[in-house]
Amino acid sequence: MASDTKNVKLGVCKVFFNGQDLGYTQGGVDVSVKTDTHPVNVDQFGKTTINEYIMGRTVTAKVPLAETTLENMVRIMPGSVLMDDETDPSKKFVEVTTGIGTDLLSIARELRLHPVSLGDGDFSEDFVIPLTATAGALDFAYKLENERIFNVDFTGYPDPVTNKLFYVGKRPPASYPD
Repeated sequence: MASDTKNVKLGVCKVFFNGQDLGYTQGGVDVSVKTDTHPVNVDQFGKTTINEYIMGRTVTAKVPLAETTLENMVRIMPGSVLMDDETDPSKKFVEVTTGIGTDLLSIARELRLHPVSLGDGDFSEDFVIPLTATAGALDFAYKLENERIFNVDFTGYPDPVTNKLFYVGKRPPASYPD
């Protein structure tokens, strides 16, 4: 295949978690795929690896959310609930439990990163983690000249039936949004 400058991509993405747009980000979204291997060595070749086996693979996404709304906090914080003030329903607040014992796989949902340079119906370059969750660790600051950012770390889990961890490109028809 000949080289093609059109294959060099850049740009930001929209972030969808469980089908909901999490809004603006700041600083870029980072995806990391790590593969752990076991090198095979034998005495006769010293420290030279004679073979290698994949032992596991992980996928994570770091998403710096610029829209630090109460609704987004509930979406990314297991054990949290959006509450209304009983005396004034327009006053909302979030209650957060310790979350001890929360099974993250049971609450894992799809994370989809969609390049903004593509139309909403063009899934040809989407990066999708079908089962992902966040433990709810927040890191944000109140600073004079900086926006408040929810820095969220998502961890992907393999589908227990298919072993699929993530995919890139056009999605299967069953998972297209309505």
